[in-house]
Amino acid sequence: MKPISFFIPVRPVPASRPRVTSYGTYFTKNYNDFRLDSKKFLKTIAHKFPVNSGTFSVDMEFICYRPKNPTNLFPIGDCDNFVKGPLDAITQSKMVWEDDVQITELSCSKRYQNKDEPFGIKVVIRQLT
Repeated sequence: MKPISFFIPVRPVPASRPRVTSYGTYFTKNYNDFRLDSKKFLKTIAHKFPVNSGTFSVDMEFICYRPKNPTNLFPIGDCDNFVKGPLDAITQSKMVWEDDVQITELSCSKRYQNKDEPFGIKVVIRQLT
């Protein structure tokens, strides 16, 4: 099967730790906004990528906003925390797979955007079985 590729034009945000209060559990505003914006975009393209059974390989490249004076050579946030939001958004948008448990291979990279390059997430999905 031919690989599926698309670009999510949303500023990447790593998953925050859930906050637990007596009123319930919630995530930070930045992460919630990122999840909502990702889902909103994915719903516009979901019709192009029907749900399949089987297993999948997913490659994600996170192109993060470059601050004027970055303190690190690379974006802050663990790669595993960056992938959680987009994978959940793809699942909730009812595209490609029924549940992200079907992903058996996953690779992730993160970097700052180059000059005149938009931030966002490059996604390549291959169906394995």
